[in-house]
Amino acid sequence: MAGVYDEWGIANGYHDVSGAWHDTSAATREFLRAQMGEPPAASPIWFIDEGSQHWLQSRCRLTLEDGTDWGEHDGIPGNLPIGYHHLQPLDGGPDTTLVVAPTRCPEPPRGWGVAAQVYALWRPDAWGIGDLRDVARLGQLVAAAGGRTLLLSPLHAPGPTTPQEASPYFPSSRRWLNPLLIPIDSERPGALDNSAGGLIQRDRVWPAKRQALSQRFAAEGAGADSDWRNWARAEGPDLWRFCTWNALADRHGQCWREWPEALRHPDSPAVHDLPVHDHQFARDCEFHAWVQWVAHSELLRTSAAAGVQLIGDLAVGCTPFGADAWLYQDQMALDVSVGAPPDPFNAEGQSWGLPPFVPARLRAVRYAPIIAMIRAACRGMGGLRIDHVMGLFRQFWIPATGTPADGAYVQLPADEMLAIVRLEATRAGTFVVGEDLGTVQPEVREAMRSGGVLGTKVFWFDTETSAWPQPNLATVTTHDLPTVAGVWAGTDGSQEMAAALHAAAPADDAFAASVALHAKVAASDAVLCLAALDDLAGCTERPNHPGTIFEKPNWCLRMPATSEAIMAGEPGRSIVAAICDR
Repeated sequence: MAGVYDEWGIANGYHDVSGAWHDTSAATREFLRAQMGEPPAASPIWFIDEGSQHWLQSRCRLTLEDGTDWGEHDGIPGNLPIGYHHLQPLDGGPDTTLVVAPTRCPEPPRGWGVAAQVYALWRPDAWGIGDLRDVARLGQLVAAAGGRTLLLSPLHAPGPTTPQEASPYFPSSRRWLNPLLIPIDSERPGALDNSAGGLIQRDRVWPAKRQALSQRFAAEGAGADSDWRNWARAEGPDLWRFCTWNALADRHGQCWREWPEALRHPDSPAVHDLPVHDHQFARDCEFHAWVQWVAHSELLRTSAAAGVQLIGDLAVGCTPFGADAWLYQDQMALDVSVGAPPDPFNAEGQSWGLPPFVPARLRAVRYAPIIAMIRAACRGMGGLRIDHVMGLFRQFWIPATGTPADGAYVQLPADEMLAIVRLEATRAGTFVVGEDLGTVQPEVREAMRSGGVLGTKVFWFDTETSAWPQPNLATVTTHDLPTVAGVWAGTDGSQEMAAALHAAAPADDAFAASVALHAKVAASDAVLCLAALDDLAGCTERPNHPGTIFEKPNWCLRMPATSEAIMAGEPGRSIVAAICDR
């Protein structure tokens, strides 16, 4: 738990999981303050709960987000709709953004579902990687068995060139979609491996898919009044700025901090002039915009066809070299990495390589990047999982020149961030799940509970399933933890996990143990229970081993069979039977 925060939001130290106190050094404090810079001048922003009434300091003109003039007021009326509105004091005081947010997120469905890594889904005619067509089919199978939800790995966009980033949690942009999700109808090139259970080769798959998409764009995308152009115009300048980064990355590589100096900022004259004077560059931007239209169209079709509520996954950050970092560089601390401090379980700590937003700079732009990101993550989704939800409350900042031992906790405006989550989720009709595993402050879970954000329960971390409270999403494992078969075989996990498995699910084989353990989790009071597709398939290898880079095929394992075969075969069929009556 962090100690007292200074005026910059930097904690004076923290207690590790064993209770030992660690001071924030003067050098760390000085470095982080320099990264934050002076708080920028900004007009006020005021957050209030939907339905609440407040007196104003002076009479103001109230204008709704859509431009509707509500006239002059001495107080905030209780019937004001949710949204981002505008107060203009008549006495000449500063204009204020008024954020009216609901007090709770939409309610989740009660029942069960499946959690799947999209890229890992397999069908015989695919192009070597799972796509949205596989998502729709898996959703239909889950729905046919009585399931309510399907949790997906993050759909965020990587960079447009090779090497392709394998981890969906290290994206170029959390705002836009991964083009690898787009199904291709033409025949798969013979050079692409698509063997069931094989390794995904993104650096071969993406060039082949990009060529197919380029040919389709040349045939379909030239019309001045085409559907994709209308969609792109509605998306506004954010789309074109993202596409500009992609077109620049095609020419200069994905690390924008190594580009020519004149191109390193999105607002530079050289960047603005490129599409005007370079017609091929303008065409490249159009291609990337068209690809996003295709991806978004496919996602909406998938959502409508799946038959279950899809749950999107919002990664905790973005790569410092990608589109979001380039676009939002003025609001970020680019020479800082978010991570976790050293503790008895990880003596060196963790540095995730993800640059954080600077709270004061974020507030100065009225949280525009966060609003856009959450809005995009909710699109087409019935639910939204927020990875490492503690990141809305506090983050452990590590100087790029140091190690996790040199880091410090930085406080974030959690109340305002959560209000935005509730507002955007309510507009989209999306329930929200917070990944609150590990050491979490009591006030975090209280804020989640009062705002209608589900928590997360995982058997490997908490074996007392009978004590799990109702407002949670419950699973046996996650993408970062072992499968049941892996623990049973002794090829993954710890001795403690093996002991917990045998105690909770006495059985003669991994098949029976997995069925019994899933039944135990499903019998908890948690409102929603998910089974990992890897467990349904009986896989011994998990999707990701944190802390490994070359030792394991992280994020590259393909399912050993089609979703139909997994759901109809064993242990999938018996696990589903064990959890479907909850």
